[in-house]
Amino acid sequence: MQTPVTERGGTGGSSAVEGAATDPSFVASCPAHSKADECTTLSPSKILWGYFLLTYAMLLLNTSGFLRHIEQTSFWLTMYARAVQVTYTLLYLGPVLIFVVATHRILHTRLARRVLSLHEKTIRRIVYCAAIAGCALAQYVIFVDKSVFDVFGFHLNGFVWNLVLTRGGIESMGAGPATTLFAVFVGIGFLLAQAGLFVLVLKVGLVRESLFRLRRRRPYIIGVCGLSIAALYTQLGYGIGSFRSFGPTLAVANAFPCFMPITFKRIAKSWGYKAQRVPTMAVGGNAFGLRYPLHDIQRDPTVKPPNIVWLVSESLRADMLDPEIMPNTWELSERSSRFERHYSGGNGTRMGMFSMFYGLYGPYWFTMLAEHRGPVLVDTMLELDYQMSLYSSAVFSYPEFDKTLFSRIPSDQLHEGAMRPAWQQDQRHIDALLRFIDQRDKSRPFMTFLFLESPHANYSFSKDAIIRRPFVDELNYVSMNLERDIDLIKNRYINSCRQVDIFVGQVLDRLEEHDLLESTIVLVTGDHGEEFMEKGRWGHNSEFTEEQSRVPLVLWIPGKPASVVGRITSHLDIPATIMPLLGVLNPAQDYSLGHDLFGPERREFTVISAWNHVAYVDEQFKATFPTSTFTMFQQTVTTVNDSRVANRDEFYESRQQNIVEVMRGLKTFRR
Repeated sequence: MQTPVTERGGTGGSSAVEGAATDPSFVASCPAHSKADECTTLSPSKILWGYFLLTYAMLLLNTSGFLRHIEQTSFWLTMYARAVQVTYTLLYLGPVLIFVVATHRILHTRLARRVLSLHEKTIRRIVYCAAIAGCALAQYVIFVDKSVFDVFGFHLNGFVWNLVLTRGGIESMGAGPATTLFAVFVGIGFLLAQAGLFVLVLKVGLVRESLFRLRRRRPYIIGVCGLSIAALYTQLGYGIGSFRSFGPTLAVANAFPCFMPITFKRIAKSWGYKAQRVPTMAVGGNAFGLRYPLHDIQRDPTVKPPNIVWLVSESLRADMLDPEIMPNTWELSERSSRFERHYSGGNGTRMGMFSMFYGLYGPYWFTMLAEHRGPVLVDTMLELDYQMSLYSSAVFSYPEFDKTLFSRIPSDQLHEGAMRPAWQQDQRHIDALLRFIDQRDKSRPFMTFLFLESPHANYSFSKDAIIRRPFVDELNYVSMNLERDIDLIKNRYINSCRQVDIFVGQVLDRLEEHDLLESTIVLVTGDHGEEFMEKGRWGHNSEFTEEQSRVPLVLWIPGKPASVVGRITSHLDIPATIMPLLGVLNPAQDYSLGHDLFGPERREFTVISAWNHVAYVDEQFKATFPTSTFTMFQQTVTTVNDSRVANRDEFYESRQQNIVEVMRGLKTFRR
C-alpha cells in the first residue's frame, strides 16, 4: 500500500517524492494517490517553463506586426529581420521572467513566510497570478507600441506618455470613448488569453507533455544555440550595416522597440577599413518607407534662379548680432530681413544644420542618414545646374553631412580642413570662396556654402578681432575654474564672433565688387547657440536654453525691403523660404515642416531637437519630450526663458493639440 504524500511532506515514501514536495518551488499539488514520477512532472519550473514557451510563441505573433514596416527584399534581409524578432521578443519577455522569479524567491524567504503566514498553495497562486498578469502586460505594451508605430512611425516615448497622463490627451487625437473602451477590451483580452494559456499547460496533458519534452537536453541545447546565433547575428548585422550605411538593415532595427545597437565604425576605421555605402535602391528601394517629398517638385521655368551665398557660423548665439561685436553683419541686417526671435532646429551642429537644409524635425536625421537622402532644396539646385563650391573648417564626415545634406554633391566640390588655430582655416576657406566667386561660370547660377569654425571652443581669433579684454589665453580644461573664469572665457568667445564678422565683411565686399548683390541671396546664421553658465551650463548640446538654441538670422534677398521680424521663426522655415525663389510651385508642406518667412502663415510654436529629445517652444512655454523609449519619463516644462513652472498641467492641457501636431509632423514624411 502506497504511503500518502501531503503538501508539506510525506510520512513515508521515497526520498525523491519528499524532496519534490518540500522544495519551495514545488508549484503543483500532488494528490494522495499520485505516483512519484507523476508528482514531480508538475514541479513549478516545468509548469512555468511550458507557460512561458507558449507565451513566447504568442508574443512572436504579436511582434510580427513590426515586420510590416520592413521591405524584406532579399533572403538575408528576411533572415536578419527574423533574427531580430526572435531575439527581441525574448528580451521583451525577460522583465516578466525576472519579476516572476523574484516574486517566487521573495515569498519563500523566512521573513515573508513568518510575516505573511503564507501556505505553499497561496504562494503558488500568487506566483501564477504574477506570471499571468506580467505576460498579459507585456503583450499589451507591445500591441500599443505597434499601434503607435503604425500611426506615427516612432515607438512609445515621452509624447505618448504625455497623451496617456494628460487630461484630454487621448481626445486631442480625435479619439473618443470608443477608443478607450477598445483599449480596455484589448487589455482584458490579453489577460484572458494568457490565463487560457496557463490553463492549457496545467490541464491539457498532451500540450503539457509536448512542452516538457523541450526541456530535455538535446532540444534545450538546440534552442539555446539557435537563440544565441540569432542574437549574435542581430548585433553583428547591425554593426556591419551601420558601418556600410546599409539602410535596410538599419530599418529593421528601427522597426523594433528598445533596439540596442552595437557599431564597429571606430574599430573598423582604426584598422584601416573605409566604409562603402551599399545603395538602398540596389536592394529594392526605400527601406524606411520615406515619402520625401510628398509630391514631385514642380517649378516655373520662367523664374531665373538667384545665386546663393550661405554663411553659417559654429556656436553663434543670437545676442552676438550687435553693432559693436559684428558691425559688418549688423550693417547687412539693417538693409536686409533680420529675424530677432529665431531658433535653430537643434542645440548642436547635427540637428541645427539638418533643420536649416531639410526643414524637418531632428528625428528624421537618422532615416535620412541611413538612406543617404539629401534635402529637396539641394536636389533642386542640382537640377537647376548650379555650380557649387562648399567649405567647412571642420569635416563633412562628422557629423555625416557628406551622407545627408550634401550626399549628391561631388566630393571635389566639398572642401574641408582642420588647421589650427581654427580662424586660420576659416581664412583659407574664405580666400578659396572668394576665388570661386572670381572664377565662376557667369552663365550659370552659383551656390557657395561656408561653415566657419572660429567660435567653437577654444574660440579662435586673430589679433585684429580682439574687442574684449581681458580673456583667457587658452582653455585649460584641467585647471580652469568656471565660476572664476567664465567671464574671461566669454570675452574670448566674443572676440571669435568678431572674427566671423570680419570674414562676412570680406565676402560682402567681394559680392559688391562684382555687382552680385542684386542677383544673390545672402544668408548669415549660426548652427546653434552657446551658453556661458547663464542657466548653469557652459557650451551647447546639453540643454534647450535660449542661449544654446537661439541664433541670429540675416537674410538678404534682392528686391526685398528691409525689415525686422520679432515673432518666433526657425531654421525649419529656411527651405520653405528659399524654394519659391528658385521657382518651385509646390506648397512648403510637400517637402518641409516650416513656413515661408515672407508668407502669410505665422509660426505659433517651433521645435528644437537633440539626439534623444525634442523640445516644444512657444511664446510662453518650453517643454522637452524624450523620443527614446528608455528616456520616456524624462519630461520637463519651463517658461520660454527657462524658469521653473509651478503648474506643469497648465501647459500639458492647454497645448495638447500643438503637441499632437508635433507628433504628426514626425510621421508626415513616412508611409
